Amino acid sequence: MIGLRTILFAFCLATPATAQITDARYLEPTTRYGHGAVPGGEYGALEVTLDDGRQIVLRVSGGVFEDTIPRLYDFNGDGVPEIVTVFSGDDVGAMIRIYGWHEGELKPVGTSKAIGTRHRWLAVAGIADFNGDGLDEIAYVDRPHLARRLRLLTVDLSAKEAAFNELSSVGGLTNHKYGSPVIEGGVRICDGHKPVVVTASANWFRVIETHFDGQELILSNVAPYKGEDSLSSRLGC
Repeated sequence: MIGLRTILFAFCLATPATAQITDARYLEPTTRYGHGAVPGGEYGALEVTLDDGRQIVLRVSGGVFEDTIPRLYDFNGDGVPEIVTVFSGDDVGAMIRIYGWHEGELKPVGTSKAIGTRHRWLAVAGIADFNGDGLDEIAYVDRPHLARRLRLLTVDLSAKEAAFNELSSVGGLTNHKYGSPVIEGGVRICDGHKPVVVTASANWFRVIETHFDGQELILSNVAPYKGEDSLSSRLGC
């Protein structure tokens, strides 16, 4: 006779825990979009690795991933990370697109408004809760070679589809030089302090640190810009 314990053990073996994303990378470099802002930085596919060892590849059409790396981040605090990507549509330019692993599939869970024109890009600086309301923001520079505007975009995953709302923005900043493989600077997050976005001034003369004071973004001119290390050295606590 089969006991209840045996049945439960067999059921557990037959129904493994929900897989989680542990890593992600862009695959299949392509020249079909032809922007060239980031050398070799346009891709036709996203590969994710799950904690059960599987690797899943998602191919896109109608545009490309235009970025340096996909970023793993847990927006809703459930211990399961989402993937933040920059997707550039063939006719509408760059947008933030977030993917998640749901019901055995890699799916987009939300897409921000596109810039609106082909070959217009955005460069992600980092992710943090800049106003302390429990919802995290993606900090990015909108058109770092043209508009040079820092934007904070709140991401709310409480509904079925992610909601994006701009918290604040300010001009005169950049984090990428056209043709460079590197997005410079980033976000400094230290206990007891407000998150700070570290970028360069629009003309690449100065290092600028920016924080949100509850009403607007406040810029601090902290040092001369003398190369990539001028920004990366200010990311530590």
